[in-house]
Amino acid sequence: MSIRLQNVNKYFNRHKANEIHVINNTSLELPDAGIVTLLGPSGCGKTTLLNVIGGLDRANSGKIYIDKQCISRRLTGGVDKIRNAKIGYIFQNFNLLDDRTVFDNVAIALRMVGVRDRKVIHARVKYCLEAVGIWQFRNKRADSLSGGQRQRVAIARAIVKNPRIIIADEPTGNLDSANTLEVMNIIKTISRERLVLLVTHERKLAEFYAERIIEIKDGKVVKDYQNDSDRYLDYQLENKIYLKDIPVKKSFADGETQVDLYSDAERSAEIRMVIRGGNLYIDTGGHFNVVDENSNIEMIDDHYKVMDSSIYEQNEFRYDECLPANFKARYRSLYTPWNMLWNGFKAIGKFRFLKKLLLVGFVFAAMFAFLAASNVCGIFKIEEKDFLTTNAHYITVSNPSHESALLEEVAALEGVEYVLPGDSKIRLSMPMDDYYQTSQASAGLTGSMVYAEMLSEAELFAGRVPEGDHEIVIDKMILDRFLKAKAGKMVGITSMDQFLGRKIRVPNLSDYTIVGISDTNSPSIFIPKSQYLYILTNVQYGDDENAHSFEDWSAYEMGSEGDGLQVMDYSLAPEAVKIKRGSEPDEVYEVIVNNSHYEEEGFKIGKTIDRKVNGHKLLLVGFYTSDRRADICYVTAETLRQEYIGRQKSMAVYAEDPEMVLQEIKDLGLSAKINYDRDRTNYLKAQKSTIRSGLVVAGIILLISLIEMFLMLRSSFLSRIREVGIMRAIGLKKRDIYRMFAGEILAITLVTAIPGIAIMYYILLNLVKITDYLEGLYLVEPFVAVAAFVIIIVFNLLVGLIPVFRTMRKTPAAILSRTDI
Repeated sequence: MSIRLQNVNKYFNRHKANEIHVINNTSLELPDAGIVTLLGPSGCGKTTLLNVIGGLDRANSGKIYIDKQCISRRLTGGVDKIRNAKIGYIFQNFNLLDDRTVFDNVAIALRMVGVRDRKVIHARVKYCLEAVGIWQFRNKRADSLSGGQRQRVAIARAIVKNPRIIIADEPTGNLDSANTLEVMNIIKTISRERLVLLVTHERKLAEFYAERIIEIKDGKVVKDYQNDSDRYLDYQLENKIYLKDIPVKKSFADGETQVDLYSDAERSAEIRMVIRGGNLYIDTGGHFNVVDENSNIEMIDDHYKVMDSSIYEQNEFRYDECLPANFKARYRSLYTPWNMLWNGFKAIGKFRFLKKLLLVGFVFAAMFAFLAASNVCGIFKIEEKDFLTTNAHYITVSNPSHESALLEEVAALEGVEYVLPGDSKIRLSMPMDDYYQTSQASAGLTGSMVYAEMLSEAELFAGRVPEGDHEIVIDKMILDRFLKAKAGKMVGITSMDQFLGRKIRVPNLSDYTIVGISDTNSPSIFIPKSQYLYILTNVQYGDDENAHSFEDWSAYEMGSEGDGLQVMDYSLAPEAVKIKRGSEPDEVYEVIVNNSHYEEEGFKIGKTIDRKVNGHKLLLVGFYTSDRRADICYVTAETLRQEYIGRQKSMAVYAEDPEMVLQEIKDLGLSAKINYDRDRTNYLKAQKSTIRSGLVVAGIILLISLIEMFLMLRSSFLSRIREVGIMRAIGLKKRDIYRMFAGEILAITLVTAIPGIAIMYYILLNLVKITDYLEGLYLVEPFVAVAAFVIIIVFNLLVGLIPVFRTMRKTPAAILSRTDI
């Protein structure tokens, strides 16, 4: 085993005005065993050279060989592998993991080199801790130890894996003289069969313990020599007082009491002492500090003598003790996919109260992240109920000339089931007179009229298909909107089944009964074919849709083409209407009028009157009498149909295959659109600004929540940089650092994101039930929750590992030297 350096150079602030050539063209070859000391004043480059040799830092140029392997040309992972297996580190400031026990601080180094057997780990750690005299503190946390004890733990950690090289960077720099000698004696014992590369600025220690001394000044090796000096150490221990070396001694005796006073010079002093109850009270008048035997001061009745090699020669250390036979150090990851998560949960458990309190912020961030994800999905998820205004089978065809013949032509096309004038939209009135207080209340149900004959049993949600003329079926989509608006809450309508059997009131007509509820994903009202005309003409153009009695009904008014008289289908005429003269209306554009007009000019049977329907004057065929006061013109249903057609600029074409029929209609030269496509396009156009603003708001919410996560994760990492530096310095590879933090991030995410998402899921689930508007804004589904959780995990891992990545780009030495930790 050997270490060899060839023309190694290292710069700080390279190519800058304040550039420092900290290692200046250094070449060295080091032995396999013994202590080699790097000696020099502070700032001369000793520690930097040590770090470069030990793989904690990188040289700018030159080559460094460890056991014939050039570490200066290897990637970081390769360097880590070598130094983990072959080099142990002892640092001036100990670099222990303060929140772990003494045992764990030492055992971690053993686990890194592949030892997994708990019994072996326990035995080996015990041996090393006993070798440095610290086994009794094995269960204490590292931060509760004294400086000397902490350094002993650091030595045990360095030697536990039996490395070939020990790097010791001023191991006694923070120790008192007593601990300094004890630590150096341990290091000297280790160096018998191992190379110890020691940095110190104490020449006495170097000359006493080292076999070779390399003196450095301003980055250059100025001396390199074997230490042939006499092995004596003139090193006065601070806690030992040699009484025979003190120049002034005075004794006072009185009976059985004797006081010996030693002083480094003649001093005048007035001292009073009192012995009482086993206690000694001393009063020096404030001129001296009183130190007793409990202060670790040792008084020796002898002269001081310089130390020789006997102070360490009796010590021994068995390098392979308790290690498996033929043990060969080989790096092994501390983190598997399973234990990285478990260790993450354990790390959370060790968080201090304030840090645990910060986890509440993660919960809120997860809540808002799910809110944003639900908002985005809700905006982009467009369902039929959001945009459909008519049945999806309808095609709207333009009829600007109001020609009835055009309806017949389109109706004859292949695939067309029927044609309705207008857009098929109707509004029905549902009385809610269940109680006296609501006797005048009613609710409007708006939908698209569809022939009941188009409805199949399979499309029913509840109830049955219509069997009589005054039975209808209303689609679940319409009733869902009614229930969400709580329009029927005043009379206790809160569920679908409560609509069955309820009445629907249409002006001038008998009540209709809801006998079924369909589930066709369209706002459809299924009405028997025989009733469509009456509902269209009496609802759409009626003055009072709540009128029901004959006296109150409102018939179809041709105000623009007559004198204000109303017309009505003769088949709906009450029994009180009797033909006085002429005959009943039978053909289109035939009319009968009240007998009160018999004497009036312009009212002659067989002649037209000044009433027009769809541009045609009505032919008077008779007069009627009635006890009712209403002055009505009675015509045929076809006449009313022609009038209705004359007022419409379009027609609704029902087809099972709208795409096929659309092409046929366009082949006739007509302008047409499938209602489904038209409604969806109009909805998207209307929602464009809403979608844009919704996405902006959702994006802002998501960004804020994710930024909060980033800041908290970054803050958490910054508080752990010292730990990261220590772990890297003692040999933990970069990938394990990533796994360590990934495990913590995953654990934090699981602990906070799941409850956060669950809380917001519950809130939104109840919120969207209120209105269709909110349901259109938010999509509350399990897959959205899963998607939000995945987003949070991915984001947390990315932003949580970004500062780790930036830190991992630095060398272990650079991480440990950071001043912001």
